[in-house]
Amino acid sequence: MTGTELYSILDPFLIWIFRIPSQAWLGFVFGITWICLLTTVIGELSMAGAYFINKRHFAGNSHDMVQNHNLSVQALGCKNKEAWKACNQLANDAFGKNFFSHIALFASSLWPVPFAIGWLYYRFSGVNFSVPFAGEVGPSFIFIPSYILFRYLFGKLKPWIPVFRTIKRKIKENEDAGGTMLSYADLMQDSKKKQAEQAG
Repeated sequence: MTGTELYSILDPFLIWIFRIPSQAWLGFVFGITWICLLTTVIGELSMAGAYFINKRHFAGNSHDMVQNHNLSVQALGCKNKEAWKACNQLANDAFGKNFFSHIALFASSLWPVPFAIGWLYYRFSGVNFSVPFAGEVGPSFIFIPSYILFRYLFGKLKPWIPVFRTIKRKIKENEDAGGTMLSYADLMQDSKKKQAEQAG
């Protein structure tokens, strides 16, 4: 199936909201919002699916990061510089793996964007869009910043949307399996507690 054939199949499902208002500009605003919503939701669900397929990997990264960090803090408390350096290096490595794994995970949510842009060009390639100070532009010039803004706002609303609230809770439960990360403040509190016990 070619891209054009795919877009022609999707066209009725995507174009209908553009035609609701009688004013063309308002219809385009409605339509772009609709495309942004679809692209965001499909992307977010794809990202959640990719996460849960690889949840053991993410849980393992989180566990290694927390455990090695805690060991480095404990080594510092015991004034064991060599152990601290070794554990701290392992913790940094685990943090890097965790960070880049989440970057790759986020990238998995972006795959609908090229399809949305492709359809917009399929449908509106003959339409001239005029933007102040920019002149005539293509549909992607309007869609991309709209999508970024919509994605940002959607991220703020996710905690109140039942499906995504559940996804967030499940992810937190998976990554919390690594335990609680100690801070240097915890180390100071333990030191003070031991000093108080020795004084008593």
